[in-house]
Amino acid sequence: MATPSIYLEIDASELQGKINALKAVVTPERFNQIMYSIFQRTGGHVRMVLRQDLPVDYHVKAGQINAAVGNAKMTSSAGGVGCTIPVRDSRGTIGGRYGASGGAHGWNSLKRKYRVKGKVVKAGVSTLPTHMSSYGGQPPFRNLGSKLGGLTFTRAGKGRFPIKKVVGIAIPQMPMNRSQAEVQKDILEYMEQRIEHEFMRAMRV
Repeated sequence: MATPSIYLEIDASELQGKINALKAVVTPERFNQIMYSIFQRTGGHVRMVLRQDLPVDYHVKAGQINAAVGNAKMTSSAGGVGCTIPVRDSRGTIGGRYGASGGAHGWNSLKRKYRVKGKVVKAGVSTLPTHMSSYGGQPPFRNLGSKLGGLTFTRAGKGRFPIKKVVGIAIPQMPMNRSQAEVQKDILEYMEQRIEHEFMRAMRV
């Protein structure tokens, strides 16, 4: 299974009015320098925003977020400068990164009827489907008597093997789903503060 990754792109279209006001009071060269600095600072601030916002919606730790978020990469074009922030992380296992309940010991883990539940989102416990269609159509199971008893597995087919770990959402998917609105709001608020700061500094020169 591929490791999910995204590039968070900062869209400053909502702040275009303030950007235009700043552009009107400085030289084109100085404007590009200022916007480069603003995007660079905002890119560095994104890691803090994700550490603050993602754990509100998901069972994820600050250290895991830090490891997933890369350094900001600046972009430039005829229209100005921009910024992208790479976020890369493997999907968390149910029963590993994400807490889980349900299961049985030994062969009973395959024969006994029970439901596996995972703690992925803060809004409630997620109950896994009785048949994992995206893996091979077999039920999920947790063998509580094995050394890997905390993890959730499912068979890839009707045979005993191979088996696959059952995983939940990865960190790159979080700011694009439940946490999207809050993440975008906090990033834009910070960027707006930086634009206003640079505008006031330019006016004092």
